[in-house]
Amino acid sequence: MVHGIIARCGAPGCEAEIPLPVNTMQNTRGADAEVEWRFIARKLGAKGWHVGRSRTAHRCPRCLNAAKFSSIRKAEAMQNGNAMNDKLKVEKDNMRVMTREDRRIIFEKLNEVYLNDKVGYGDGWTDEKLAVDLGVPRAWVKLIRDENFGDEVGNENIREQIKEARELMSQVKAIEPRVSEAQRLLAVADKIEKSPAEIAKVFK
Repeated sequence: MVHGIIARCGAPGCEAEIPLPVNTMQNTRGADAEVEWRFIARKLGAKGWHVGRSRTAHRCPRCLNAAKFSSIRKAEAMQNGNAMNDKLKVEKDNMRVMTREDRRIIFEKLNEVYLNDKVGYGDGWTDEKLAVDLGVPRAWVKLIRDENFGDEVGNENIREQIKEARELMSQVKAIEPRVSEAQRLLAVADKIEKSPAEIAKVFK
């Protein structure tokens, strides 16, 4: 006779069980019982079992893997559901009809944050940011802005960006001759450095 325990799977309908030789301490309490449980859980865990705190919480390897697979499928279904909800939201926004009240609200907000047709938006505002702020489709904001205000990016901003780009190109062109000269000198230096080695080869 060998002292030990028999763990039985607690999953409904499963009759799997596994014996494990161990010096049981049925009459002990406290720390010793906890040590015994950890020992059993570690031993059976190495065999693919999950040992729970109650009889119905034990799981054999087959049921444990099935539970993990089910959890993965649920997580994937949740992700797919979130993606579907996002898609439905986009479709719902596209199907929404702009009312006179929507037009008024968008116009008032544009009147507040849009400076003029030369500068465009102020304080980092954009069509997208305004649409999110009001909870309306971006296409509505673009429509009202185009009809009543001007371009999303003002002409003044565009001219300023072009000016900065031209200044940068001028700086690049100014240093281009010096870069070319530096490359030429590096090539000469490399050639001079290799010459002694080439001469040495000839006299060998």
